Amino acid sequence: MKGIIFNLLEEAISKEFGEATWDKLLDEANLSGAYTSLGNYGDDEIVALVAAASKALNLPDQDILRWFGQSAMPSLATRFPNFFNSQPGTRSFLLTLNNTIHPEVHKLYPGAVTPMFDFATSDGGSL
Repeated sequence: MKGIIFNLLEEAISKEFGEATWDKLLDEANLSGAYTSLGNYGDDEIVALVAAASKALNLPDQDILRWFGQSAMPSLATRFPNFFNSQPGTRSFLLTLNNTIHPEVHKLYPGAVTPMFDFATSDGGSL
């Protein structure tokens, strides 16, 4: 996973809960927290941070991930406007991840490890 995801998580947690909370989560997850935006890091590190946040905030992992996604999206849109400008909203942007965004990430950052997302629509139309 690219370091920018960790940078975004740090920003979101520090903004919402304070820098001391980020440091506490790093300690709980037994991680150094030295993430460069272009670096590649194991998925196990983000999993450990989510688990630490889940424990600290007494919330399910899914709620932590949803909150992070909602918090990170505006920052991503500011940093990478070309990926967002052609999309009318977050939903359509998310649907481009596998076939448009991640191939572009691979062009820009050879060796990047990007996840593959599976999407399903609920009866209410939610993604």
